Amino acid sequence: MTTAPPPAKQGDDRIYRTFEWVLARLPGGLGERARQATGGRFGIGSQIVVGLGGGVLLTISAILLALMLMSVVQRGQSAVTDEQIPALFAGYQVTKYSEALVRASPQLLTAADPAALEQVRGAVLLEQDSLELWVRQVATRSGEDEGVEGLATDLVASINQVYESVRNRMTYQARLAEMQSTVDATGLSLQPMLEEAIDDQYFFIHTGLREMDDVPAPASRRQALDETDHLFGLLSLEASGSQATTLIGQAFTETDAQLLLANRERVATALRGVEAALPQVRAPMREALAVQFNVLGELYEGPTGIFETRHRELEEIGRAEELLERNRQTTAELDVGVQALMERVQDTAREAANRSELLVQLGFWFLLVVILFTVGAARVAWKTFGRPLIVRLSSLFETTRRMSEGDLEAQVRVEGNDEVTDMAGALEVFRQHALEVQRLNLVEKLAKEVQAKNDALEETLERLRRTQQQVVMQEKLASLGALTAGIAHEIRNPLNFVNNFAVLSRELIEELKEEVAETAEEGGKLDRELVDEILDDLDMNVSKVREHGGRADRIVEGMLAHSRDDAGGAEAIDVNQVLDEYAKLAYHGLRGTDSDFNVTLEREFDENAGTVTGIARDLTRVFLNIVTNACHATAARAEEAEDGYSPTVLLRTEDRGDHVIVTIRDNGTGIPDSIIQKIFEPFFTTKSGTQGTGLGLSISRDIIVGHGGDLEVESEPGEFTEFRIKLLRESNIAEVTATS
Repeated sequence: MTTAPPPAKQGDDRIYRTFEWVLARLPGGLGERARQATGGRFGIGSQIVVGLGGGVLLTISAILLALMLMSVVQRGQSAVTDEQIPALFAGYQVTKYSEALVRASPQLLTAADPAALEQVRGAVLLEQDSLELWVRQVATRSGEDEGVEGLATDLVASINQVYESVRNRMTYQARLAEMQSTVDATGLSLQPMLEEAIDDQYFFIHTGLREMDDVPAPASRRQALDETDHLFGLLSLEASGSQATTLIGQAFTETDAQLLLANRERVATALRGVEAALPQVRAPMREALAVQFNVLGELYEGPTGIFETRHRELEEIGRAEELLERNRQTTAELDVGVQALMERVQDTAREAANRSELLVQLGFWFLLVVILFTVGAARVAWKTFGRPLIVRLSSLFETTRRMSEGDLEAQVRVEGNDEVTDMAGALEVFRQHALEVQRLNLVEKLAKEVQAKNDALEETLERLRRTQQQVVMQEKLASLGALTAGIAHEIRNPLNFVNNFAVLSRELIEELKEEVAETAEEGGKLDRELVDEILDDLDMNVSKVREHGGRADRIVEGMLAHSRDDAGGAEAIDVNQVLDEYAKLAYHGLRGTDSDFNVTLEREFDENAGTVTGIARDLTRVFLNIVTNACHATAARAEEAEDGYSPTVLLRTEDRGDHVIVTIRDNGTGIPDSIIQKIFEPFFTTKSGTQGTGLGLSISRDIIVGHGGDLEVESEPGEFTEFRIKLLRESNIAEVTATS
């Protein structure tokens, strides 16, 4: 809240009380007429009349006294005005223009282009002409030089040298800009050329094809020494060329001469690497690349190349800095010389002033009396009228300013009995209304902003949900495609059993028909023991057909559920059976894509593992992902391992009372410590190309956690990887989705 100091308020009260006292004591009707004219209060108009009237009287008195004094002093100061002041002014101008030239020197250095440089140069020439003019004036007015003219000449010459240095530097910068464009263009043409050649060579070595319609070359040709040398040469050229291009680009911005020399050595080393790698590359690629790299080398090392031009530019920068420092020293010496001249001029002026002092003494005492009276009257007027009014107006102005800046909490001070009081009251009413409007507007604005942000968040959330569903569906289809061969194998086994038992049942039925026919022809009795034996065999065959048909049906239903979007409801799941079935699916799926793949599936199933409650489709996906990864790890190690390595995946279940522990352990490549903490992150994968989406383990962990369980991993690089899955007997889950 804005408040005024207590003395101002007390002064206002004294003014109003004094005004009432004066009105009450005016003779006749004068007091009443004054009260009607002022409205019964000592307002701002009355205060202005009193203040201005007193000020005018005091001003007239002071002017008359000043005219009298000036006429007396003028005669004594004419000599100083006509002779010494021009010399002092000329010295001031010399100092001014010398400092202006020193300030203009950095502007020459910061000119953006030759046109700007010439513009600054024109301004500097004007300053130089002015400096030389005023130096001559100083010498003429003072009658001495003190070396000022020589110092000014040195300063002008030094600034001209700065101009020449900057112009040379701009020439070098323009040359560097052209060469940088050439370097950039050469780098842009080299990189695609090398990348395409490397890709083609990689493709030939792996496939034996130069073109898609060629006959594949034999492995002996693809692995020939000249082919590998050509590839290694291209790779070396790409590395050395990239290093050379980067270092050449750094030379354009290097600001230290020693670092520029070091850059030159590194560029030379990189170019020697290019020269060493070129012979390994076959013609005509070698000749084309040699031309490009020769262009880079000539641009950098030529007599007017990048290194030499940048080196000269740095020399010009250092030279300009030295010239600037010399300019500052010359200006300081010039100031000292001018100061010495000015001191002598001031001594002469002081002597003239002493002569005038006698004249001033004549009117001093009389003027002193008038001044004291004027000061006293002004002080009384200030304390009586000016300061209280200014304090109140300042308070009102400060409050108004704060309100205009949005601070409607600033309290308006309402006191006194004049126009300022009325303004303060009106402003307070306005503040109260504005405060209420501001609060209403703020509430409305916040409501709109919250609604807009909520709409934006809902739209973003919906887009993320759709994107996530698409990615998960792609991962589902990818895993389902990988299982095609395994599914076919697993379905073929029960179908073979169904077919075999159907054939056996057909034979048993034929045998039973024959027995019945023989018995009917002979009129005897049926061999009850044989009939019962055949019927028992038929019953057993039908049971086997039902059992294996059910197994095939479960596989098909599992795959259909695996491809559907909805997760299904919770159900009792036989842990040992599901783990065994989907491990075999993963195994045969990999066998279907790679006939050389093989792995031993070891099972250590706890008969008491029993069932757990969960979403069958989701838990089978977890088993399938982890077993598939384990098989991949053993296959990767088998490619690198020595003879005697036996790829093995161990499947183990353990009954722990209220939960079951499922362990899947492989003796594959293991997981490095640097990435084991990242494997559960979405989209993180160590597989190359399109072999993996990076979602398998992330989704698996979400599924297990959604079932109230836990998924842990332990690994030793080069030895084993072990995943431990904790599944609750009763997970209390109604529905779990892979995207949760």
